[in-house]
Amino acid sequence: MQSTSRTMHVFLLLLLWLAGGCASDRPPSGGAADTTPLQVILSDPEPSALHVATNTIRLTFNHDVTARQVIKALHFTPSVGGYDITIGEKNTVLRLDRPLQKNQTWILTLDKNLRDYRGRTLAAPFTMAFSTGAVINSKTISGTVINRDCSPATNALLLAFAERPETAGNGNLLTREPDFFIQADASGVFSFRYLPAGSYRIIAVNDRNNDLRYNAGMEEIALSSMNLVPAGTSDLLFRLSGRERASQSPPGSKAPATTETGSISGTCVTSGQYVIIEASGSAGSYRTTASRDRKGTIHYTFTELPPGSYIVSAHVPYGNKKPDPKQQWNPGSINPFQPAEPFGFYPEKVTVRARWTTRNIDITIKTSR
Repeated sequence: MQSTSRTMHVFLLLLLWLAGGCASDRPPSGGAADTTPLQVILSDPEPSALHVATNTIRLTFNHDVTARQVIKALHFTPSVGGYDITIGEKNTVLRLDRPLQKNQTWILTLDKNLRDYRGRTLAAPFTMAFSTGAVINSKTISGTVINRDCSPATNALLLAFAERPETAGNGNLLTREPDFFIQADASGVFSFRYLPAGSYRIIAVNDRNNDLRYNAGMEEIALSSMNLVPAGTSDLLFRLSGRERASQSPPGSKAPATTETGSISGTCVTSGQYVIIEASGSAGSYRTTASRDRKGTIHYTFTELPPGSYIVSAHVPYGNKKPDPKQQWNPGSINPFQPAEPFGFYPEKVTVRARWTTRNIDITIKTSR
């Protein structure tokens, strides 16, 4: 009788232990609502760990997550092949099917679409790297992605294609799998980390459906103004292409003479000879062409602008001839690959007041290719 009682007691304890270790898609009950964003608070291996020889990776979150959500959000570069995943409360354990290749940097990414039981997401994509050798790749490429109207591209996805002997001259990036990818944060800022030395072709995608790929004809893309981007480059600017918004006033037109107007003036810092500057606002879109003076400075001025708020941007057109101010910015081509025309913008909206000149609206444009 005692033996039977002990057996039942052990059996009940085993059931309780198994229940505690199983994942469930039901949210935990009770307690005040915790609104802190989802985050990874511990990992094993630790970020930037060297000589990693384990086939097990552990992640600990500050909130409960489900296996389904983790599987959808988890990515490795390069691929690690198959793995099993176990969820226990806030802990996630990955057991890889095969040993990791030695002397290799491995990047683990959780994209920002990961959600916990209550729908809380990561504040930014989580990325960590570790190495199965004595060194870890440490190069970076960073920058910003903006929409056509210069607002932050909150759904931007960046794809990087390494330039290697076997891929040299391959201009059609649509048929290649990217070597690295990363999501921009809510302000459009991105940073590739843990890259090996080398050069890359990079495109940005407005990932509307969050599937981490470019859907031709459905999503906007942006190309760098550099043909090849060396590892270590910073301050890249990508502008998503799209339909040009119809101007309410012809480019470069003046406001009616009966309207009190204001002005905008500034400089452009760039290595190009000519720059086309645009002031776009609710009253219309106005363009002008500026060139380098004898001292090497590019000054520009908009006169007779209707009062209001404007986005001021500029681009360096291809060619050596003085361009017509009506010439549109060229976003480049992905196939065959052609870089976008160098572009820049003033980071804040510019207010124009009647009978007043708003000065020092200066724009810097990178033109390296």
